[in-house]
Amino acid sequence: MNLFQIIIFIGLIGNTVLGLFVLLSNPKRAANIGFFSLTLSMMLWLGSMFFCSYQHSPRMLLFWIRQTSMFAGLIPLGVSILKLTIVHDSLSLRRGFYELRYWLLVSFSIIILCHSSVFVLSASNPTASELVPPTEYGWGFIVYMAFFIGAIINFIFSFWRIAKGRGGAQKTEIQFLQLGCVASFIIGVFLIAFAEILGDQELSLFVPLSVLALDGFVAYGIATRRILAAPEVLQRVVSYLLMCLYLSVLYICAEWVGSHIFRWFVIDTTYFSGLLAALVVAFSVVPAQRWMQRFSYHLFSSSHQFDVDQVLEEAGHVFQEVSTDETLMALFSGFIIRAFQTTRVVLLKVGADGVFRHHYAFPEWGEKTDLSLSSQSSLVELVRRDAEPFTEDTLERMRPSILVNGARRDMRALGASVAVGSFTHKKLQMVVLLYPKTSRAIYDLREQKALQLVCNQLAVALENANLYTAVQNGKIYNEILLDSLTSGIVAVDDARQVTVFNQRAQTITHLPVEDIVNESMEQLPAALTEIVEKILTTGAGVRDYDTFIDTGEDRVPVRVSGSAFHGHTGKHLGALLVFSDMTLLRKMEERIRRTDRLSSIGTLSAGMAHEIRNPLVTIKTFTELLPEQYGNQEFRETFFDLVDQEVQRIDAIVNRLLNFARPAKASLKPVYLHDIIENSIRLVEQQVINNKIQLQTNLAAEHHLILADAEQINQTLVNFFLNAIQAMDLGGTLSVETMLNKSAICIDVRDTGCGLSEEHEKHIFDPFFTTKESGVGLGLSVSHGIIQEHQGTIHVDSEPGKGTVFHVELPLIDEKEI
Repeated sequence: MNLFQIIIFIGLIGNTVLGLFVLLSNPKRAANIGFFSLTLSMMLWLGSMFFCSYQHSPRMLLFWIRQTSMFAGLIPLGVSILKLTIVHDSLSLRRGFYELRYWLLVSFSIIILCHSSVFVLSASNPTASELVPPTEYGWGFIVYMAFFIGAIINFIFSFWRIAKGRGGAQKTEIQFLQLGCVASFIIGVFLIAFAEILGDQELSLFVPLSVLALDGFVAYGIATRRILAAPEVLQRVVSYLLMCLYLSVLYICAEWVGSHIFRWFVIDTTYFSGLLAALVVAFSVVPAQRWMQRFSYHLFSSSHQFDVDQVLEEAGHVFQEVSTDETLMALFSGFIIRAFQTTRVVLLKVGADGVFRHHYAFPEWGEKTDLSLSSQSSLVELVRRDAEPFTEDTLERMRPSILVNGARRDMRALGASVAVGSFTHKKLQMVVLLYPKTSRAIYDLREQKALQLVCNQLAVALENANLYTAVQNGKIYNEILLDSLTSGIVAVDDARQVTVFNQRAQTITHLPVEDIVNESMEQLPAALTEIVEKILTTGAGVRDYDTFIDTGEDRVPVRVSGSAFHGHTGKHLGALLVFSDMTLLRKMEERIRRTDRLSSIGTLSAGMAHEIRNPLVTIKTFTELLPEQYGNQEFRETFFDLVDQEVQRIDAIVNRLLNFARPAKASLKPVYLHDIIENSIRLVEQQVINNKIQLQTNLAAEHHLILADAEQINQTLVNFFLNAIQAMDLGGTLSVETMLNKSAICIDVRDTGCGLSEEHEKHIFDPFFTTKESGVGLGLSVSHGIIQEHQGTIHVDSEPGKGTVFHVELPLIDEKEI
């Protein structure tokens, strides 16, 4: 095969492959069938030309030239058929013949013209230096060429009229058909015309390749699932053509300059000048591409030129604003309306049941609309599977299947033009629906890719918005919860700044929150600052630590607990304090102590009554004998001495009772514990005797100086003694013993009474717990509180039927501190 035959063969194969590819991609679609009819007419034209190139007989050569020209004349008819199938999706055969009646008539006339004697006068076989057979045309060829020029003009105006009155995919397909026809027909007609005008038949050598321009443009516009808009394609084609032209001119100029420069150094400048020109072109490719793209962009710019970079930048600004779900939806929808010139945006969000329901629409529907898609719907399955947008046009171009047909029905039911999935972690979270554009143009490939990127960003932004909402709700919940607590809460971070200071903490400390939160912990009361510093430094917590907060007006007693807290990685985050105002509790404890003191006084008074009665009997006896023995001086002296002793004895008993009953305020002073024990024993001495109880004391501790309130310790010991006496109805032994334990002194009060059960032992120090028929059960509870206030410990050991032991331990102080 010669070059001409190779060119024909390439055109024939390319045309046939494209025709079959488009037909098989969707054999039921009218536009695909129309395109195949167009490629069929071009296959007949190229096939006739191929046979013509092999003829050696002048008669057969002339015959195949007529056949070639005839089939070329049928190409406009094929274009008209394709145009008709694009405009009318479903058209009957009869209606089709009616719409094409003029083209059929003109095509029949062209067939007659091509076989007339006025069309081709003669033809001869090409010589060894020629590839195209020399042909002499008659005046009929002028009519033939006028037909093609008229067809081109007709197509241009009819395509423009159709595109203006229609929108969407039909407009785009017509634009690509117009673009392909103009490119192909202009190339073919001008090559043939110039060949005839210049008398150089070799120019028509490349005419067969013109069909590939038509096939390429039209096949892209009809069969490609996702296409660019025709103006964008034309812009790119012009950009690359201009770049090729610019680089070609640049190469020629560089080669000419190089040849003139290198001739001074070498004889043959071909290699060096070519190398220079190649280097110049190589370094100019990138800037040339940028310049030509910018030039073509301005050349084809319109009122709304879609700029992907600008859209993505604006989307970034929208999604940077962390806000609520509703606000984000409004911002996103407004952005989509502006950027993509759509008439409406609808968002379908997946629910817990997997159904995608109407979540947001902008603009709002005029009437209530309940749009939804099940998770098994065809459109959702398709979007989830391919993770890319689907338009009405895309679905129409796809090969029919159960899934595709179902997606088409879903799209028509929704009335939308585009469905885009919004994914996070490869999971479909939302389906975004876009409705027709205001310009009725298609959503082209660039816009679809931008939409997918933006919708994926939307999913991430929605996740952030939900997290933001959850954090805000959690913050409000925590604030309400913290402010509802009856205890003060303080949190300090690792940088020693206060992060939490609830309402109760403000009330107890008399400090406003704005002066504390986000400020140094040094702004806290000194007592709290000291505890926080200890926790942050050592990492050890505190529990039920009693201290005072100085508010400037008074000293508030508080009980503080605190601990360090850590993150999930174990990193130290700060410290937390919980403290309670103990003022009311202290008052209640004081009232309980007074009640208990009065109860003890009643018990003590019963024993002291007998002790007071004895001196009174003595005084009464001497008083009755005084009138009779008044003259007896010895009697009078004895009487006076005896009465004085007995009165002092009564006075001492009453003073001990008054000292015990006096409600003095607690005052810690250095005192000797043994003196307090001995005084307490004297208070209950009469009860011990009356109940026939044996008293044993073993005050063996060598050091017994403590810091205490003597009256409160006295009250505590009396409570222990009275409980022991009441536990021994039939007599027994009450023993008191002291011993040293490092820096503390231990007091054991032991009885041989009835003892306590294990269950009663657990509640022995609970307020109002008692095992006696009479009494309110406050004595031991008060005693427990007093010992704790003195930084001591107390616990009980008891065994039913054997007795009970109270173990008390109090810290000692050094006598040097007195």
